[in-house]
Amino acid sequence: MVGVMVRMKLSILRNGSSTRRLVGGAVGLALAVLTVLVSVFAPMDAVVSLLAVVLGVWLVCWVAGPSGGSGGDESLRPEYFALEPVPLRTVMVGLLASSFVGVTVPVTAVASLSLFTLAIRFGPLAALVAVVAVPLTVIVIVLCSRVFTAMVGAAMRTRIGVEISAVQSAAVLAAGFSVFMVYQAVSQYTDVFALLWNEGVAAPYSTVALALPSGWGVFAVRAAGEGSPLLALGALLGLLVLALLLLAVWGVFVRRRVSSPTTGPARGGRGVTRLLQRFLPSGPMGAVITRELRTWGKDPRRALELRVALWTGVLVCAMGLLVGMTFMIPLAGLIMVAMAALMSLNVYALDGSALWQTLLTPGAERRDVRSRQITWLLVFVPISVLVSVGGILFTGQDWAWPWVAAVLPALIGAGAGLSVLFALMWPAPGPEPHRHGGSPLASGDSSGQFTVLFPLLLVCAAPPAALTALGVFNGNQNLVWAAIALGVAEGLLLGWGLGRVAYRRLEKRGPELLNTLRWGWDATAGRSVEQVAGESSGNHADAGSENAEEWALFTRLEHNLDTLSGRAGAALTVLGLTFWLPLYQGAASLIGVLAGTEHPSWHLPLHLPGPLQLPAAVGMLLLGAVMVGAMLRILFRPVPEPETVPGHRDGAENRNGPETVVSEP
Repeated sequence: MVGVMVRMKLSILRNGSSTRRLVGGAVGLALAVLTVLVSVFAPMDAVVSLLAVVLGVWLVCWVAGPSGGSGGDESLRPEYFALEPVPLRTVMVGLLASSFVGVTVPVTAVASLSLFTLAIRFGPLAALVAVVAVPLTVIVIVLCSRVFTAMVGAAMRTRIGVEISAVQSAAVLAAGFSVFMVYQAVSQYTDVFALLWNEGVAAPYSTVALALPSGWGVFAVRAAGEGSPLLALGALLGLLVLALLLLAVWGVFVRRRVSSPTTGPARGGRGVTRLLQRFLPSGPMGAVITRELRTWGKDPRRALELRVALWTGVLVCAMGLLVGMTFMIPLAGLIMVAMAALMSLNVYALDGSALWQTLLTPGAERRDVRSRQITWLLVFVPISVLVSVGGILFTGQDWAWPWVAAVLPALIGAGAGLSVLFALMWPAPGPEPHRHGGSPLASGDSSGQFTVLFPLLLVCAAPPAALTALGVFNGNQNLVWAAIALGVAEGLLLGWGLGRVAYRRLEKRGPELLNTLRWGWDATAGRSVEQVAGESSGNHADAGSENAEEWALFTRLEHNLDTLSGRAGAALTVLGLTFWLPLYQGAASLIGVLAGTEHPSWHLPLHLPGPLQLPAAVGMLLLGAVMVGAMLRILFRPVPEPETVPGHRDGAENRNGPETVVSEP
């Protein structure tokens, strides 16, 4: 049975999307190779602490990623085997074995090989210890991820569990937003990278890293290399005992999910919805807004997304105060709005097949989309505006007023429009809300949508930000006011226009969306190539006939996302993850060149000789612009003209098959 479950997982991977695995595997393998290189080339005085910290980061990513996102890989769920005549121990072993099938575990195993390369530098005994430590470390990391994800899933049934999980995820995101701020604060006193590379991580932090389960293998290798075989043996035995304990704890959660019902009670909501209900219209739109407000409060997954967006902005402010650099605090509201859009781009998939109620109600599509947009504004915008205004008043940084006033409306409109549009055009189907079983976090993997939406939000914020910069640096208040007006107009246009495209798509493609939400993206299986081609031709004809009503730009976007190939998807993912790097390097370096800064920091053009700095900065900006243009080319490439199929008069006949002419004898 274990082999059957492993083959099931392989079959799921083989028939699933390979683009995400390919890109993720390439990025993970590059990071794993860098981990190995650290263990090979770092100075002996620093290599132990550096490697312990790096492996600790791998452990944190394994733990924080699944528990703070979609609940991890749930391709094979314990509930699937509840009615099978299979012993529970066999199910546990099969699930554990299948969890090692995929891309992430082999990549982590490559990173753990750094223990062996480190051990070679310490001697033969350390190398023998590393042979045992490498597989134990990988097993412990995987089990830590499984157990922690199961614990968070169980805690998500309570309010405190939702808050803890939200703070955990928000801390990771806030650290990503604030890493530059922290680096700048520390680099004022010393060269951070040189200090870490030559001397290693300071004692308190390195001790914590070695105390983590991911550091026990490093400790064992060092102990064996320094002539303390008993300490090395103790660390290895500790890894083995910890693995057995984690396996036992995970077995408890698996037993609970197999034996308990697949449905779960809803969390109680707050009284805020009842208070807002007094001010909402009493018609159908007011009913949908009330439903959405209650869902944001009761559904664990929606509640988690709401709190992640809010806590991210709060923690960014806290990190700015901690390091004494408060320039990010006035911008925390912008981060909240962006995170709110990213967190709510999969709302239709989270509702599951409940969409049928909307589709069977005449004229409900427009009300549903507009009500979701209004609810999004009610939930996220007031707190974001409050954080931005409060941050400016608290820190006294009046320079941020024009930037916030110009960019915030544009981001609000873009977030309200793009989030609901992505939810309809590119959903990530997951388990039905009432059948998530023992994992309330279980949902579709929307990382690809996340990757595409983030750069689109930056592009939407760019016009008012650029006009504001032009007005501020030139001291032209008219341009500043024009930037604010541009931001407000852009926000209104994006919110209204993208919402219109969204509900028009729901009207036209509602049944297909419902089919996708129920059965996943493979719901088209079983249809002939001719039928699919006929549907495609019909859709092209429909799109061409409605160009007078529908914006051609959004029609292209809809078609291109529907027909995105694996190669184009991989290119779009890579460009979406990296396009901001040359733009940031070019913009920051250009400002540094014009301001005459003497601290190049990690801006690459500023490390070049003086005459080459300006051309390099401009070249970085051009490279970023080319990457943005390539993304736009993929997203908005022209729709090909439909081919005429012989024997068919229009697209409708293509969908229904060829005409059958019956002649009398």
